[in-house]
Amino acid sequence: MRVPFSWLKQYVPELESPEVLEERLAGLGFETDRIERVFRIPQGVVFARVLEASPIPGTKLKRLVLDMGRAVEVVSGAENAREGIGVALALPGTELNGQKVGERVIQGVVSFGMALSPKELGVGEYGGGLLEFPEDALPPGTPLAEAWPEEVVLDLEVTPNRPDALGILGLAYDLHALGYALKEPEAPLATEAVPLPFGLKVEDPLGAPHFTLGYAFGLKVGPSPLWMQRALFAAGMRPISNVVDVTNYVMLERAQPMHAFDLRFIGEGILVRRARPGERLKTLDGVERTLSQEDLVIAGWRGEESFPVGLAGVMGGAESEVRGDTEAIALEVACFDPVSIRKTARRHGLRTEASYRFERGVDPLGQIPAQRRALSLLQALAGARVAEGILEAGNPKPPSPIPFRPEYANRLLGTQYPEAEQIAILKRLGCRVEGEGPYRVIPPSRRLDLRLEEDLVEEVARIQGYETIPLDLPAFFPAPDNRGVGRAYEKEGRLKEVLAGLGFQEVYTYSFTDPEEAPHFRLSPPPLRLLNPLSPEKAALRTHLFPGLLKVLRENLALDRPQRALLFEVGRAYRLEGSLVEEETHLAGLLFGEGVGLPHGEKLSGYPLLKGLLEAFFQRLGLAFQAEAHPYPFLHPGVSAQALVEGRALGFLGEVHPEVLRALELPKAWVFELTLPFPEKPFRFQDPSRYPQALRDLAVVVPEATPYAEVEGVIREAAGAYLEALSLFDLYQGPPLKPGEKSLAFHLRFRHPGRTLTDEEVDEAMERVFQAVRGRGWSIRG
Repeated sequence: MRVPFSWLKQYVPELESPEVLEERLAGLGFETDRIERVFRIPQGVVFARVLEASPIPGTKLKRLVLDMGRAVEVVSGAENAREGIGVALALPGTELNGQKVGERVIQGVVSFGMALSPKELGVGEYGGGLLEFPEDALPPGTPLAEAWPEEVVLDLEVTPNRPDALGILGLAYDLHALGYALKEPEAPLATEAVPLPFGLKVEDPLGAPHFTLGYAFGLKVGPSPLWMQRALFAAGMRPISNVVDVTNYVMLERAQPMHAFDLRFIGEGILVRRARPGERLKTLDGVERTLSQEDLVIAGWRGEESFPVGLAGVMGGAESEVRGDTEAIALEVACFDPVSIRKTARRHGLRTEASYRFERGVDPLGQIPAQRRALSLLQALAGARVAEGILEAGNPKPPSPIPFRPEYANRLLGTQYPEAEQIAILKRLGCRVEGEGPYRVIPPSRRLDLRLEEDLVEEVARIQGYETIPLDLPAFFPAPDNRGVGRAYEKEGRLKEVLAGLGFQEVYTYSFTDPEEAPHFRLSPPPLRLLNPLSPEKAALRTHLFPGLLKVLRENLALDRPQRALLFEVGRAYRLEGSLVEEETHLAGLLFGEGVGLPHGEKLSGYPLLKGLLEAFFQRLGLAFQAEAHPYPFLHPGVSAQALVEGRALGFLGEVHPEVLRALELPKAWVFELTLPFPEKPFRFQDPSRYPQALRDLAVVVPEATPYAEVEGVIREAAGAYLEALSLFDLYQGPPLKPGEKSLAFHLRFRHPGRTLTDEEVDEAMERVFQAVRGRGWSIRG
């Protein structure tokens, strides 16, 4: 939201500077994105009055005779160039956007300078016509920079719970609560007891809980005064005419959108209803739109027939807009259902200043005050006569009282704020305070966010300043025992650190899953369905994490990203035990792509690499890890293992089943998934051995379907107690091996804890291994 400093200062005259304002607003919860200085108008631009405007034959240009203290001629191609308006005139020699304005002969007319559009002058983005002023806005020849000085604009972030702060006056109320004096705008209004020439009917009171119509007639439509145009340009809106500009000005002032309908085009009155099938409406942006039956529309009526004249809360219709010859209007100021407006705006792809405010909610009691303010300005700026009566539909209720206890606020915040100061803050915020301990507080109707006692406590803290709240936990709260929770988080953090050190990258996936996808992963349908899912793809709670990792891989492969991937996730999985929901924490990982290089130049990939990474992972955690062949429906029948940690079965690892890969259109991938927490095992320090290691290599040829874990178990058992480490460094298939065979090559490391092993002892251990291998019918590669 753009906040011109000078506009806010009208209501808070004591504001020191834009920099101080930024600091005050930040303390109130409104962060400033940037501070911008606008309206640096060159000295060579002056105010001029258009005395004559005549077309130049054979062209689309006009010859203008301007009064700038003396009569001069200017050529302009703007459609709105006409007699009786004021314009900004750049005199010859004036520098605009790096170029000097000169005196030129155009179509035989000596053009003395250039009449400017808002874009050429640098006050707005509109470049399709001249910047218009009332012809008596300034004395002719007055430098425009004197009447239009530089402005400072703060671009604020307004949180969704504070729709009142989308109006300049809403910010002024908050500053008043800090102690600044408040000067509310006046709305003097002279009304006449005349009958209203239109009626009002609301068919959908839920969509429009409060709807008002005011009547202004005898209007003289023309340019807005300089001060209003300056305010609108600074706030990011383009001035159009005094009538339309008043509605925009009051909207920006009070966060209450409104719309003026030309009385000639609404028939017998205004009807608020839902759109009919096939209805169409040409909106103010010139687009003809087909309406949905869910759209709330403003319609005019004649007899039994009605016709849309506006898209409620979003944009008015082009047929009933205010024109240059408009003399009477029906002024709509309403409160609409935020959800309805949000859906309509999204359906039609329309994002307007009005819909932005209605979507967040407006003051349900603010319509009549906004009517009076707008009608008062129309009376002052457009010479309007105003009817005494205002049509009104709906009966909005005032806010409900909220109990408030100052001592509770202090206990909750851990502060010692005086009771009188707390009550004074609430009153400065516009609350009505009744009774004594506990107090009854009626918040202002504009504050839609104040509903609970804790909301009022937060307001007290906000105005006092969050920096005044002690850092200690209040005695009101018993100190929670977070030791177990802390340890759990520390353990998860340690696991993540180790995995990251091994080259894994962490990902996050949804806890929700599509029940229809379960067969793709060869899983049973998830038993836990959501009553109100966000979408059909997120209609159940997941039972495993690895499907999410596979989908992450698929999405990245679609973008041609990874050549190889190591992913992991720590997250929650859910299962049903009888009638109870069991929540478990799982650790899942995925391996894809070519292997990694090892110190001896070999490469490891696939299942051996995944198992090796898990061995290294658990070794760093000081835990024993084993993999034993075990079938799982979602893993390849020949590459599927149960993961044992300290002898406990905690999950699985293996190659993803070919049918799963085909369903997801993925190449080969390997996964593991383990249930946390892992068994507790204290670390024990062990001196490194002072004795040398003995290294041997062994390549075993086995049938292709033989699980790796089976070969490993045979070797370990036969090697004896002095086998310190066994690691796979190569998996080979192809000539000279027979079809259906594979070669597994291992490094074996032997070491005695108390002495040096002899070659004979190591050779004996290797001979036992050879015999065990051959005893299983396997062979040894030379």
